[in-house]
Formats: sequence, C-alpha cells, structure tokens
Amino acid sequence: MFEYDQIDPVFPGNHIEGWQKIRKKQWKYVKKSLGALNIKPDAVASLKKNIYLLESPSFSTENSEPSAYPGPDEHPGHWAPAPLLGFFLCSDQSELAWERIWEVYSTTGGAFDFYRDRFFQYVPHGYGPDENNQDPFGTFGGLEQRMLPYLIQSDVYTDDMFHMGRFEYRKVPWKSAFLTFRHIFSQITTAVDSDYWVSPYSYAQWLHGLFVSCFKYDLDTHPDLNISNMYLYCQRLMNVLSSNADEAFHPNHLKAARLLITILEDEGTPQWLRKIWVDVRDGKVSV
Repeated sequence: MFEYDQIDPVFPGNHIEGWQKIRKKQWKYVKKSLGALNIKPDAVASLKKNIYLLESPSFSTENSEPSAYPGPDEHPGHWAPAPLLGFFLCSDQSELAWERIWEVYSTTGGAFDFYRDRFFQYVPHGYGPDENNQDPFGTFGGLEQRMLPYLIQSDVYTDDMFHMGRFEYRKVPWKSAFLTFRHIFSQITTAVDSDYWVSPYSYAQWLHGLFVSCFKYDLDTHPDLNISNMYLYCQRLMNVLSSNADEAFHPNHLKAARLLITILEDEGTPQWLRKIWVDVRDGKVSV
C-alpha cells in the first residue's frame, strides 16, 4: 500500500569493509541496547567476547536450546533473547541469514510477545541522544526497519493468529483496530513534538498502511476514543507546517508526518477524522 525508502543501517554487517572496527567504536551504543533487552551484565560480557565481532559464524548447533551465553558455533536463531539478538548482532546481515534465524527460532517461539513488547517500548525513545544531542545509532542501529515485518506479520489490521512451536501469537500485536490506529497516530505525531525526543528509527514511520487499514472499522464509536487526544495528535502535526520544520525535526520523522497529513486530507479518510485535522489546520480549534 505504501512504499518506503530502504534504511541503510549504521550498524554494519561483515559485508561492509572495516565492519569490525566500526562495531568496536559502536560498542557503547550496543551495550545500552542490550540493557534494554534485559540482558544481564555477565551475559553482555560473554556476547562481546564470543559473538560481537565473529567473522564467519559456522552455525553448527541449530538444534540447541536458546542460550544467553552462546558460543561462536551456536546458531543466532538461539541467541537469547531470540530472535531480536540474532537479527541484531549476527555479522551476516543477508536476507538468507535472517530468514534462517527466524526459521530456527520458530521451532520454539518462546517469549515472543515479551520481547516484541520490549521492541515497541524501547525503539521509539531508547536511551535518548548522546552528549552532543545526537543519536547516530537508535536502538538497533537502523536494523529496526528490517525487524518490523517479523514482529508485525500483517500489512493490514487483522485479529488472525500465527503459530510458532507450541505457541500462538497475534499477527498484529494491538488487540483491536482502534488501539492499533491510536497507537500509530500517537507515535508518528510524538516524533514531531518538540517536547519529546524520538529515535530516527522509530518503527511507526513504516506503518501508514496498517494505520489506514483501520479506517474500515467503527473507530469513532469505540469506547476508548478520546476526541481530545485526536485533536492533540493533529496539533502536533501542525509543527510540520512551520517554516523551521526541516531544521527542528529529523528527516525520517518529517517524511512520516507529512505522509500522515496527506492521508488525513484524503477523501477516503473517515469524515469525522478528516474534519478534526482540517479544523486544527485552519485554526478553527485550539488545543
């Protein structure tokens, strides 16, 4: 439904010349991310020693159990917390390697919801900018875009489930179309609110299709609908129309917010929602 530019990760795989030197310089960011995944300090030290700069993984132990202390021959589909750690730290960033990581992990599928929730919790805000008020890394070094289709397994809203091992999970993590709509609306607009700091790799910037797919549901009659929040989100979007927007916000966030405005002004958008945006845009309502 929507096409996005492919993010070029700043966290390199072994296809990049000098990747190990780059990774050594990035360890301070990676260590923070491992903390976000709730990895214990001794396990972090083990990962740095055995996995982080692994040149050519042999992956000979595909049938092993997930491990927080993987050896250099253990398949990244079992690097706990799987599958996020395998996607993140494996030096082989090829599509084939990622598909195999998912396939190996899927034989167990344990704790998927827990770590999917941690992804959604930490990716937007992470640990904030560095001492220079910059964030060159995000949470997963720009690999977030590639991780997202594994974590949200449908481009449109659905209540369908999928199986991994003995477990069953929702394809879309939010439990109603309204909650999905509200979450994406809030996340995209928070990124263009000067009161918040948001990672340049925040996942909501790639979810416009999922957002639009919620329109066919009765969002305006949902018991959790708070019209004041809808006005607030639209008021945040007004920042994109300011003359200094390009200097004030990250290009990724501006693209996402401007595409959202295009959606809100489209005739296919529910009339009640389009009216809220137009009223805020035209100064008829102040929030």
